[in-house]
Amino acid sequence: MPKFIPIFIFPVLLLLSLHAKEPMMAILQNVISNEMQKFTFGNYSFVCEAYGVVSLEKLYENSQNNSTCQESIKSFYKKNPYLQYYIESILKSQAMYHVELKEKGCVIYVQGKKTLSEVLLEEGLAVNQPSFEDEEYNYSFLKLQQRAKNNKKGVWSEDILRSCVDSLYKDEK
Repeated sequence: MPKFIPIFIFPVLLLLSLHAKEPMMAILQNVISNEMQKFTFGNYSFVCEAYGVVSLEKLYENSQNNSTCQESIKSFYKKNPYLQYYIESILKSQAMYHVELKEKGCVIYVQGKKTLSEVLLEEGLAVNQPSFEDEEYNYSFLKLQQRAKNNKKGVWSEDILRSCVDSLYKDEK
């Protein structure tokens, strides 16, 4: 009988945290990419994608093979290899993080109240997702993206990458 209780409690807690819109404490198992991380909550593992942003990895994945976009991202990471796994320098494996599960991703608080998505935008390693509308984050995301653009950080440091990002927004119109 005692084994039944933990098996039953963890799924219930996970479901409650999904509906409560409150952050839960989850343990980081590993960083898959700047955009994706694997967490555990009790006995359950789940993968989180950064909320409200499109990372360079996602831009690469969504573009045509051998396109200018893919080649420019490869070139960018070749020049800046430390940025390919930038989030590994911020998140520590086996540490606990506040994670808020959203419909299309996770809000992961990585530096106090600062989220993973905000860090990626600030470093120019992601762009604001087209048609993203969330009152809580929209202004902050747009402001951080504009700051990265003005400072020519990450994706905004090269003209070729700009066309890659521009095509992302054109596809949404």
